[in-house]
Amino acid sequence: MKLTKYEINRIESKCEPLIGKFKSQYILKNPEKNYNYLVDIYLKQYRNYLYLCGKYKTEKPNRIENEFEEMFVRLKIIQKDSFDISYMRHTGKWFLIANGLTFDECLEMIEGTPTLHPIG
Repeated sequence: MKLTKYEINRIESKCEPLIGKFKSQYILKNPEKNYNYLVDIYLKQYRNYLYLCGKYKTEKPNRIENEFEEMFVRLKIIQKDSFDISYMRHTGKWFLIANGLTFDECLEMIEGTPTLHPIG
């Protein structure tokens, strides 16, 4: 199912407080430059999925890219206000943890479950 532009805007505005909280919690003012470090957190839509993503920067001398994106939460749009929620495992595979949740329930679960937080 595809959401309308209005529904996407409503979802984005509902995500702003959580994304702001994650940014203040996980984006460091003076990160260790010898490792990849988080510089942004945002919501992204692709097909019937919404993703919470982190943008990382690296300054290692042997880097392939200066920045890269990691998706850490995936919400599959089932119906207008029904979502399946998954997180990206260390194996590189999505792992479904709940289905049929409202968007507000998804936000509560993301905020209250450290596994669904970005890696800072």
